[in-house]
Amino acid sequence: MLNRMLLLAAASLLAFSGMQRARAQSDVVYINSSGGVLDDVFRKVDWDPFTKATGIRVINSAPVDNAKLRAMVLSGNTEWDVTEIDGGDFPRGIKQGLLQKLDLQQLPTKDMVEGSFNDYGVWDGPYSTILTWNTDIWPLTGKHPTSLMDLWNQQDFPGPRCIRKDAIDNIEFGALHAGVPRNGVYPVDQDKAYKELDKLKPNVAVWWTTGAQSVQVLVNRDCVMGTAWNGRPYQLVVRDGAHLGVAWEDAVLHMAWWVIPKGAKHSDAALKLIAFMQDPQRQAASAKESGYAGGNSHDADYLPENVRDFLATTPAHVGVSVSANDEWWDANAVAAERRFTSWVIGQ
Repeated sequence: MLNRMLLLAAASLLAFSGMQRARAQSDVVYINSSGGVLDDVFRKVDWDPFTKATGIRVINSAPVDNAKLRAMVLSGNTEWDVTEIDGGDFPRGIKQGLLQKLDLQQLPTKDMVEGSFNDYGVWDGPYSTILTWNTDIWPLTGKHPTSLMDLWNQQDFPGPRCIRKDAIDNIEFGALHAGVPRNGVYPVDQDKAYKELDKLKPNVAVWWTTGAQSVQVLVNRDCVMGTAWNGRPYQLVVRDGAHLGVAWEDAVLHMAWWVIPKGAKHSDAALKLIAFMQDPQRQAASAKESGYAGGNSHDADYLPENVRDFLATTPAHVGVSVSANDEWWDANAVAAERRFTSWVIGQ
């Protein structure tokens, strides 16, 4: 009798421990992202409200690190439950088996823009590389730049330029300036692109390397116009009243994605968080704070015009942009970056 009671007690203890472990595995989500201001916005708009609604804590880390993601998954010790992944790394992550398939039935896909989700990921803040300039020099009420191609237009808009120090976007801009149509940019004819970039290079005063720098150089008058990610001028103009204009024609549209790494320890809670972040009102609130919208087709219903003017996903902007080809960049990035670096430092 005593043995039976001991066995029952042991079984109950094991069952309770199992319940506690299951609860521990479902009451937290570890999310990895780009960090900085965007994480502050996500915390305010999505992560803390998610915890309040579900009891599931959200613990964030930064920055995005595809090499670390790969090492985690291959070692069988996946620390992240959700991570942001850049567009160029997304197809590679799928091919390498680093990402868990999503149960799309758990997501509000009927309200999501076509292309904003697939079996392995959901849009995280689509962004564009656009043109921005100092409106003290060329006010919006007069003749001003209207296209990325105006980077080359020294006759109408003279002065130094500030350009990102990266092959991405720049070789697309070069191809466009050579006359390649937007729907024919890929595969990029780099020889043709560099002939045009050679013409632009003498007027480049700063090769920027961070998003903050891309707009600060304009505020500092280091240049009169340059390229930037769309959320950067938004934050200065809408929130701080900076004198910057933006142009969308021939911009390059990029996607970052939320994914669940293979082997994630809290994958059910992770998918709940991703689904929670697809709410249009929360995405609109995030866009108002950051200048980056999500993939819900109803976001615009909750956004004023002065915000929509700065969003990459506004239909009028998408219609005059080039969509970055992540598969091409996956196959060609190493060689393209090597060539670009040599070109920048060359005479």
